[in-house]
Amino acid sequence: MSHEVENMFSVRSVPWHGLGNILPAYPKTKQEILTAAGLDWEVGEFPVSVVLPSGNVVTAADKKAIVRLSDEKLLSVMGGTYKAIQPSTLVDFAFEVLDANESDQGTVDADGNPPLAFETGMSLCGGNINTLMCRVPRDILIGGADPVKLYLGFVTSHNGSLKFGVHATPVREVCKNTLNMGLSAAVQQWSVKHTASAAKRIDEARKTLNLTWKYADAFEQEMNNLLDQEFSKRQFEGMVQALWPKLDTEPAPFSREQYSMIGLLESSPTIDDGIRYTKYGALNAVREFDDWGRRFNDTGTSTAEKRTMATMFGKAKERSEKALAYLNS
Repeated sequence: MSHEVENMFSVRSVPWHGLGNILPAYPKTKQEILTAAGLDWEVGEFPVSVVLPSGNVVTAADKKAIVRLSDEKLLSVMGGTYKAIQPSTLVDFAFEVLDANESDQGTVDADGNPPLAFETGMSLCGGNINTLMCRVPRDILIGGADPVKLYLGFVTSHNGSLKFGVHATPVREVCKNTLNMGLSAAVQQWSVKHTASAAKRIDEARKTLNLTWKYADAFEQEMNNLLDQEFSKRQFEGMVQALWPKLDTEPAPFSREQYSMIGLLESSPTIDDGIRYTKYGALNAVREFDDWGRRFNDTGTSTAEKRTMATMFGKAKERSEKALAYLNS
């Protein structure tokens, strides 16, 4: 079960893709965040040695083992210049970048919403991926009616799969669709390699995140532009055939994947009839497929975790950007 989600928290609502536990209130301190997210542990760096048939021991000078100290689990073997970043450092970094104080956590406005809220924390991939999602006070309404919330995702990894950094993630509230895509008009993310100085580059990260509001404005404008353009079922069929063609050996007019996306466009209850046959509706059908409809092979890792990883960091984001480029062409 080492690949399963080790821990995850979400506040007051169903966690993304059914993972993790629901907290009744926002965690107020760094320690509460670490505990709720299952990140209250440290990693250590150790030499990598090999015992030869002769009994001699050879140490690889250019490699190091990254080990979780709480259970002595080997997380990865990395190059000698790699610097492990502790889960607690990720939380500290998030507080510093956001200029947040522990005393401010848990406070709410007249509507019961916090100014900044660490709403989700996760330990994924057997502990190798650590991430926090902070909701920021910049809600977006597409067409004045379809709510999208903006999150900042802070992330690090212990196996080199992801850089240490932060990115903006819009999430459509109706069905928790993660509309995670880069826009040419705005900066979406900041990241840096795992080095000794990575967590100290706070000012650089802040400068990038000052453009988060520009990203939110650009995202809202682009989605509203898509909403204003009609896009028929036939046009959608042409898009999925062009972007994700079926194999020549498949006898049906469409592949299973294509049929799934077409079906979501036609009948998904989370896509309102007022937006269904627009370019915005088409984009949401693609996103809903990746967030909820895509099938995964049985490899020992839970489908929920694979879906989360693909949505937040992997191929789902690439598919969104491909669809967005097509719809804007």
